[in-house]
Amino acid sequence: MGMNKRPARSNLYEICAANHWRRLFECYKQDGPCHQIMYTFKVTIEIEDASRNIIECYGAPRRKKKTAADDAAEGALWYLKNIGYEMKNQ
Repeated sequence: MGMNKRPARSNLYEICAANHWRRLFECYKQDGPCHQIMYTFKVTIEIEDASRNIIECYGAPRRKKKTAADDAAEGALWYLKNIGYEMKNQ
């Protein structure tokens, strides 16, 4: 990750705020022994347009909660980009 690159969570928050969508990050699962816990995060987005879609994206298991949340956000951003929602000036 470059020094100027923003975390995926920040980009997702910005898109959701601009479109007035609700989003929720949650720690979906914790696996492993206490000294090597792997966190899996899920992000849920409620797209409030004519279709009223709800998107759920799960990240890969990661050792740090922030990294796990970013992984879930990256999946959501990929999906949103492929259905036509994208941040301007990226």
